[in-house]
Amino acid sequence: MHNAKLFEEQRRRERDLRVAHEQLKQAQANLIHAEKMASLGQLTAGIAHEIKNPLNFVNNFSELSRELLQELRDTIASPGAEQDELIETLTANFAKIVEHGRRADGIVTSMLLHSRGGTGERRATDLNALVEETLNLAFHGARARDKSFNITLERDLDTRLRPIELVPQDITRVLLNLFGNGFYAAGKRCQEGTDLAFQPSLRVSTRDLGDQVEIKVRDNGVGMPPEVQSKLFTPFFTTKPTGEGTGLGLSISYDIVTQQHGGTITVDSRPDEFTEFTLRLPRSLQAAEPAAATGASA
Repeated sequence: MHNAKLFEEQRRRERDLRVAHEQLKQAQANLIHAEKMASLGQLTAGIAHEIKNPLNFVNNFSELSRELLQELRDTIASPGAEQDELIETLTANFAKIVEHGRRADGIVTSMLLHSRGGTGERRATDLNALVEETLNLAFHGARARDKSFNITLERDLDTRLRPIELVPQDITRVLLNLFGNGFYAAGKRCQEGTDLAFQPSLRVSTRDLGDQVEIKVRDNGVGMPPEVQSKLFTPFFTTKPTGEGTGLGLSISYDIVTQQHGGTITVDSRPDEFTEFTLRLPRSLQAAEPAAATGASA
């Protein structure tokens, strides 16, 4: 009888543990979704700005081309060099319309991917283009929130970089988080005003390492001591004041890089000098699987 009671108690505890585990998983999923939606909301104004630029090009070039077509119609009666020049200008204008129309379409597509729940599919991706687009979105998003915000953006993108298999919307989330943190750190050092000659900057570089690619994001902001670096990828840990950070951004980024992509993410930093994040991503899913269990942290 005593053994039966013990067995029943054990089963009850196991059930409670299972329920608690499922509740924890659901809570984590809800928090991740909330963080994702929050980052999307913060970028809305920046996204609108980014889309407005290429659409202005489309509208302006379309109107100019309409006027040129009228001029061309007027010259048809007497063909010559002027007509050839008008045709060349029109051809160039239409090329610009296509270019900027595609850019606007690409921005909308990337943001739709970013806003969707769940994990997307891995596909061959131009990483340099992804970095460039995300950096522009992050910068304009920061400017939309604070008109006085400014920072020097430096790019060192490996022109030999071949496409890599990854989930674009998830790596976009990682980059948005790293860029946002870099902007914050550099801006904070600027606000402290201890060095009047200080100019905030953020540098992004990519490198083709053969079976891996490397992305480095370096800011010249306030930096971090070793004890902060060791906790950086822990859920809910944040150095930002209450209300300015959830402490989830870097832990989600860590999971995306190490668990979903089998890569590594590390950090190097010195107080009042710099912070540099280094991401390494395997080129293919086959390479990612064995590496997933050994993703490095800071």
